[in-house]
Amino acid sequence: MKGLKSVVFITGLCPERCYYCPLSLARKNKDVIYVNEAKVSGIDDAVLEAIASRSEGVGITGGDPLVRLGRTVEFIKEFKSFFGNKFHIHLYTTGILLREEVMEKLINAGLDELRIHVTGSHSWEALNIARKYPADLGIENPVIPGSLNFLKQLILDAEKIGVKFVNLNELEISEGNFYSLKALGLEPKPGSVAVKGSEDTALKLMEWALRQDLSLTIHYCPAIYKDKYQFRRRMMLRGKATRLPYEDIEEGLVKWIEASRCNTRIKNMLIASELAYTNKSSIRANPKLVATLKKHCKTITYVEAYPTTPRRILNIM
Repeated sequence: MKGLKSVVFITGLCPERCYYCPLSLARKNKDVIYVNEAKVSGIDDAVLEAIASRSEGVGITGGDPLVRLGRTVEFIKEFKSFFGNKFHIHLYTTGILLREEVMEKLINAGLDELRIHVTGSHSWEALNIARKYPADLGIENPVIPGSLNFLKQLILDAEKIGVKFVNLNELEISEGNFYSLKALGLEPKPGSVAVKGSEDTALKLMEWALRQDLSLTIHYCPAIYKDKYQFRRRMMLRGKATRLPYEDIEEGLVKWIEASRCNTRIKNMLIASELAYTNKSSIRANPKLVATLKKHCKTITYVEAYPTTPRRILNIM
């Protein structure tokens, strides 16, 4: 909830073809690397993005990171080397490519936690391999409406083999899975990107789990959690770390004023005192200076952006 982990999207390639996969068309089945919202070319860029986001760990995801095992191992090693052993690294996979030798490479590189998305018998084979190694082991699956009995059995089977936790994610609708979900009669909740019925199924499952004598932990993650807490707080941290002199930070966004056709003397005074900064034919200044700028500039524009590098502009007013 503190936004202290960066998301490392190591590749969009995956041997599975899950109909509910939420990946965007820019990432799905494409061998690209992103860290949070930034497309990167390699580990150096990834480390810089983690620094800028003030991260204390990363989650490595895809696609399936094991499709690019060499790259994944390199990233884990370099993150650990740069940030130290306390930098926590977890990885997601369905386990379809997990073998003993693969698990050994991941552990030797420094992997702290493995989360397996159960899609078939191969996932259980992977769980049985992984439980022999010194990494926290969990299951992470989306909650598909009508899958209550499947998820109950999944939890009971996970308990039997010593899985530490089960994470349940509210199923989301995206550009990548919209038509597949629609064909199955699944619809979004009003005013939400989540699928109607997913949360109801998750809550029924949690109520059932409370009545069982379970040693593993079960956690439900609503879709709104990612945007309201994880994403926004990570953006706040990145904004504070990379804030430019003319920017304000509010609710995970950076804001500034673009002013043009200004009184030359006032403009030069503001620039000389580092209260404003030149940007081609305009100047950029902190929104706190709006009253002054309105008196001496003909055009005032407010800008809101995500604190990415470069800034991703959302609104111009």
